[in-house]
Amino acid sequence: MTDKKGGRRAFLGISAFLAAVVIAAIAVPLALNRGTVSGHAIAVSQPGPWQLGADRVPPYDIGIDSWVVGDDLVLVNDTYAVAYARSDGKERWRIPSPAGHFCGASTSVVDNHIAVGYGDLCSSAAVLDVNAGKLLWQRTMPITSSGSSSQAKLDEHAVLEIVGGSVVVVHYQQLLGLDAATGAVRWSEVTPPTDEKVYSNCIPSDGLPRSADFVLLSHCSAKDAGDSLYVAVAVDPATGKTKQHNEFVKSKSYLTMAWVSASPLVAYVSDASKGMYATLDDSLEPVSTIDAGDALNGFMGDDGFGYSLSGASNGTSHRRSRALVTGTTMIALTSPQKPNRLAAFDLRTGAKRWEVPAPGGGIVAAPLAVDNGQVIAVVSAGQDGPEQHIVKFSLDTGAVTPVRTVSLTGPGNRSLAPWFCRLFWADGVVYGVRAIYTAQSTALVFRLG
Repeated sequence: MTDKKGGRRAFLGISAFLAAVVIAAIAVPLALNRGTVSGHAIAVSQPGPWQLGADRVPPYDIGIDSWVVGDDLVLVNDTYAVAYARSDGKERWRIPSPAGHFCGASTSVVDNHIAVGYGDLCSSAAVLDVNAGKLLWQRTMPITSSGSSSQAKLDEHAVLEIVGGSVVVVHYQQLLGLDAATGAVRWSEVTPPTDEKVYSNCIPSDGLPRSADFVLLSHCSAKDAGDSLYVAVAVDPATGKTKQHNEFVKSKSYLTMAWVSASPLVAYVSDASKGMYATLDDSLEPVSTIDAGDALNGFMGDDGFGYSLSGASNGTSHRRSRALVTGTTMIALTSPQKPNRLAAFDLRTGAKRWEVPAPGGGIVAAPLAVDNGQVIAVVSAGQDGPEQHIVKFSLDTGAVTPVRTVSLTGPGNRSLAPWFCRLFWADGVVYGVRAIYTAQSTALVFRLG
């Protein structure tokens, strides 16, 4: 009898557990799909959405960069660096700029480390341990200022990257290599290329780590003509010496350059009226080009961090594009801030694979990631309401699968305007950081889902 009762209790316990699982399986999609969007839900872990406004986030002017690192959302702005717990938004640590303002940060986190620039004319550098929340070393960099009042603004920011044991720093017409562990100066070079038979007056614009080297974009004058040359340069991070270089565009008009991706190499160049994406192979030879249209109605857009792709500088570092590169495909927006369309391009040929509108005539804030063959994006209704739709687009066809709707409001029920934010997709959840802190700001740091 005892065994039979025990078996019955075990059976009832298992039955109750299975019933709970079935109920949860039904209830979770229903809860996630409340609102105007219906479809298949993405399972997310608890807890749910949160947002930090001006009452929780200390003032800053301009966001420099942000990252999802382990359990934290890390932000470096012009005033301080800070980490927020992804689970509930609680502040884990905050570090003010040691002097002046922060003025640059590396695009990638390497072994929990980020390189940052700070100080007057961005003349100092440090490495930040984002796990411990402390600066490992700080040093004044041996930088020679341009000395020209017209170029003073160019000296107020730097591009910094950790690659090959070095912190490579691009500061106007100078390239520096600092030891990533100690900050000691390893080398200093005039920014390449320096082939005086071909180029003159080369000014670097952007840089990214690529495998074991550092790739640089420079704007040079041609010796034999009045053309401007746009040159890609591979630099050895251990010595600063040029490994290879190649001009991929000749033009008198392009003003803005930015790396969109390091693998494969994709560059964006533009002037006030038109833009272009160029794909380069491992030897820096051009493979294909994509017409990006004009700055307001073309396939472009930046998220407010770093330089603006429209050519205006906000005094920070690397230009952050909204375009997403995955394999041989680039996903881009037809316009950053009005009812727009999402499009996919083949980087091998430059051909457009598909173009689709945002569901409901909304604004696609940015393509965030590719998850199981689906492009994850946040779609907003615009200024009319607080609802943000997390949507999946098929990578192959662009077909839309709405996922869920999340409401995120600020004072006076104002909407979030996520196209002014850097957005992340991590573990089935969207996180965001607002690039510019203004009196009209609603949520500044948030989690959707």
